[in-house]
Parts: sequence; structure tokens; C-alpha cells
Amino acid sequence: MKFTVIFMTLLLASIAAADWSENFDSYANGSGIIGQGGWEGWDGNPAWEAYVTDAQSLSAPHSIDIEPTSDVVQEFNITSGEWTITAWNYIPTGSTGNQFFILLTLYMGGDSDWALQLVFNSDTDQVVVTEGTGTAAIIYDTWVEVKVEIDLTANMQNIYYNGVLLDTIQWGTGGFIELDALDLFSNGGSSIYWDNIELIETSGALTPSTWAAIKTSLK
Repeated sequence: MKFTVIFMTLLLASIAAADWSENFDSYANGSGIIGQGGWEGWDGNPAWEAYVTDAQSLSAPHSIDIEPTSDVVQEFNITSGEWTITAWNYIPTGSTGNQFFILLTLYMGGDSDWALQLVFNSDTDQVVVTEGTGTAAIIYDTWVEVKVEIDLTANMQNIYYNGVLLDTIQWGTGGFIELDALDLFSNGGSSIYWDNIELIETSGALTPSTWAAIKTSLK
């Protein structure tokens, strides 16, 4: 029995192994993130720079500061399976404008296809799922988790903020059923900070009956 428990624990641990993670702690404070750790400016443009900072951090000593002109991308090119991406953000009181957490089914500059644009609108104090109807009040001055569960087979996604389900919506609507990239973008919004971003394959965790129950609970 003891061997079985140990084996199952190791098996589950291997299933939940991180496929990609980023905590920004290994980069020099104040350095631009473009060209480090696979990060690039939107459409290869270095003008969209974001900077490593120690002004705030969830895991010491660093996070990434998404400034009013930042737009940085991490590519994944995932075409199948079930995945969960989590990220933590810190939004200071007094922030203004719109900041975005974006997931793309196709990343190709102006011809890209967006699966999720989660907007943090500090002018209205609201988190908004652009492609759906989910909203929540922004939580300021503390680290808050954003989580998205993605099932490429079912073509569905669950979006959570601070552990609360905001919305369940279709993943791909433009003919592309992939997880191609993450985009941290500011549309002129004042600085917010992101830290401890992690992408994990969770295939088999969300069955069709689970999706049906989640969608029913949102009605």
C-alpha cells in the first residue's frame, strides 16, 4: 500500500510538472526583458520594451513592470491537449488606464487571432473578459492570481480572477485551435507588475462532464 501511494504521488507530480515558468528573478534589475528568456516585443518591435524591477515581487527579488508603452510576448506553439496558465499581478492604488493579459490562438502581428483579452481597467476599477461577459472588481495593492484553464480538444476555456470563476467561453473562434502565445500589453495604462507565470499541461483533468457542469453553474 505504501509503495502504491508513493507511486501515485510521483505519477501525479510528473503529470503536473511545469512546462514553462517565469519569475523574472534571474535577470538583472532594471534590464529590458526583450531578448531574455524567450521574451520579444510585439511583432518583433523592440520599442514595446518592459523592464525587470524590484519595486514589487511575489517571489523575491524581481517582477516585470508593464509600463504604458509595453507589449511583450512569449510564444508557445501548442496545438493539442489541456493546459492551465497562472500568473500573478500587482496593481497599485491610483493606477489609471487599461492593461491586458492576452492569450492568442495565432501570433502573427496584425494577422493574429485572440482567444482571450482580459482587461484590467483602473479607470472603472473592473476586470473584464472582452470576449465574454465576466467582470470583477480589481483588487489593489496585493498580489492576485489570474488563471486560465484551456481545453484545446473541447475548444473551451475557464477564466479565473482571485480564485473566482469569471467566465467560461469558447477558446478559438477564428479557425485556429492552438495556444500560440501570451501577450502582456498596456494600452497606455500606468504600470502594473506581473510575477510567477506558469504554464502546466493538465490533460485529462477537465472531462466533458466537468465542462458541462461549469457552464451550467454560470447560467
